[in-house]
Amino acid sequence: MYKLIIISLCFLTLASCNDEVANQFSPKPSALGRLNEIEIISDDEVWDGPTGDTIRYYFGSSYPIMPTPEPIFDMRQFTPGDLASEPLRKELRTYVVVADLQDDESATTKMIRKDLGEERFMNLKTSKDYSSTIGREKWARNQLLIYIMGNGKANVHKAIRENFPTIAKKINEHDEEQLMASIYSVRRTSPGLERKVKEMYGVDMAVPGDFKLAVEDKDKKQLWFRRDDSRSGAILNLMFRSEKYEDQLQFDTERIKGTLNTLSKQYVKTNTHGSIMVINDEDLPVYDYSYDIDGQYTRELRGVWEMTDNFMAGPFVAYAINLKEQKTILYVYAFIFAPGLEKRNLVQQLDYIVKNVKVNGAT
Repeated sequence: MYKLIIISLCFLTLASCNDEVANQFSPKPSALGRLNEIEIISDDEVWDGPTGDTIRYYFGSSYPIMPTPEPIFDMRQFTPGDLASEPLRKELRTYVVVADLQDDESATTKMIRKDLGEERFMNLKTSKDYSSTIGREKWARNQLLIYIMGNGKANVHKAIRENFPTIAKKINEHDEEQLMASIYSVRRTSPGLERKVKEMYGVDMAVPGDFKLAVEDKDKKQLWFRRDDSRSGAILNLMFRSEKYEDQLQFDTERIKGTLNTLSKQYVKTNTHGSIMVINDEDLPVYDYSYDIDGQYTRELRGVWEMTDNFMAGPFVAYAINLKEQKTILYVYAFIFAPGLEKRNLVQQLDYIVKNVKVNGAT
């Protein structure tokens, strides 16, 4: 009888091991989800309290800058119990897991403890006030999990506040493949339009294949590409202009706004006589930034354009790129007209196209 019990236990152990091995090697599904969509995993009392307010303040703040507010990220909240009750919720792309490590009874804290392992969890709990870390492909392929933890609510709030810029960047990087697919979904690129950009400005730009030439003015070194989506009604635009570099004052925000207004007034018209396209910097702010694109000093402006004498408006992002080798400044005016549609993802598409221009590596 004793031997029989031992043998039975051995079979049970083997069966358990085989189940674990099978789970390890069984193929994971591909993660599902939309661009800029994140799932918040937290206890309900966390989401419904001050911590949830902090999450919404940062992750749900307004994307800069739109005619009507749109959030940086679209959010849904699940508890660990929600995930267990509906397995498909485990197959989404991006999760942000938020927990107070001092709450030992919290289901989310228990989940983090299991995911990180006992030693790492205890080190975080005993030696740090707050922390964040990254996990990947827990339940599905191409899945990102970001853990935000703190000892006490105040430290959880601090972790969210101080780590948000890095976390947002990680999520954007994770979304990049999906963003590229949305840009180049019809045809990879337009060789003809790419050639025009290269010949006129000496840079390489991957122009999507569904953009068409609207204006070409070789004398003024101006181009206008546009994409008209007949299904949604959205119109995406890329206007180009270059001028000789004279001094750094050309990168002054007011000078750039003047250049953009001059460019748009030439070409953008409506049926209303005298109506012109201008930057609206009276009712809404214009944000400006400085950074490098492919090693070239760049000024970026973000704001809203409008048509005078018409109820037409939309977001724009504009770039003034210092092409040192050519001793010129390249202006790229990216703007959208999409009445009744969400525009955040469309702005990101244009932003990606311009920011990935190749200057030093142009051939």
